[in-house]
Amino acid sequence: MRLGLLQKITDEYTPDRLVLRDPVWMTDFRLHNRGAAHYRSGPCLLAGDAAHIHSPVGAQGMNTGIQDALNLGWKLALVCRGRAPEELPETYEIECAPVGRSVLRFTDRAFTIGTSRNPLIRLACTRLAPRLTLLALRAAGPRGRVFRTVSELGIHYRRSPASTAGSQPPRKGPRAGDRLPDIPRGLQARSSGPGWHLLLSGPPALWPDERFASVLRGRDDLISVHRLGGEARGRTRPRGSYALTATSATSRAVHTSKGCALTSSVGCPYNSLDSYGAQAL
Repeated sequence: MRLGLLQKITDEYTPDRLVLRDPVWMTDFRLHNRGAAHYRSGPCLLAGDAAHIHSPVGAQGMNTGIQDALNLGWKLALVCRGRAPEELPETYEIECAPVGRSVLRFTDRAFTIGTSRNPLIRLACTRLAPRLTLLALRAAGPRGRVFRTVSELGIHYRRSPASTAGSQPPRKGPRAGDRLPDIPRGLQARSSGPGWHLLLSGPPALWPDERFASVLRGRDDLISVHRLGGEARGRTRPRGSYALTATSATSRAVHTSKGCALTSSVGCPYNSLDSYGAQAL
């Protein structure tokens, strides 16, 4: 493709004058769309580009690879320190492989459409799509879904065996395996430290300290307790998603959390990922 043609295209789609120049260095690369059948085989584990490689369309590759590594990292850290059973890393593929496959499908479709020579598809991409996108994004619902998809904040692990909803999960609000919302404001910052975070709601009398003695014994360095108020209770694990959710009226979920280092589910605020991965190892 000649520089003059690129300059013409740039002039057509940019409001300000942007001058292109000859590149100092160029190279070709081959695009692949491949995913590993399994992320683990015995002692060997795959993450990032070793597990899934695809077109750079959508800019999803780096985020997906980082989340793979962090999901696996904190689990291996607990196992290596003797704080979790060896079965815990088995949840890594269950949680991350569906995300990797979803990214492969998305980037493959986007690349196929973006490079199609079909005149109708090209017309839709260059003329119709920009106008329809602007109209659709004016509504909060579609705009939110697009943002959560592109940012990968919408990823959840509800089907992971490391997620449990308790005997009486709340009917509304986040579910076990969802990303921890910042409600009340500042909750993500308070629960971003390394380790596990037990979130309690309701009056203090409902959650006396002796009720958690057996849960916290020997795990003081891993579990932080936060008393919030409200109607729901949950526990987050090192990556900041709900591991356990239940209504504040039941005690069975509290007993379930005796295995809190094993039964919580991974999800998201990114600020909690790095700190745990570094300090746990």
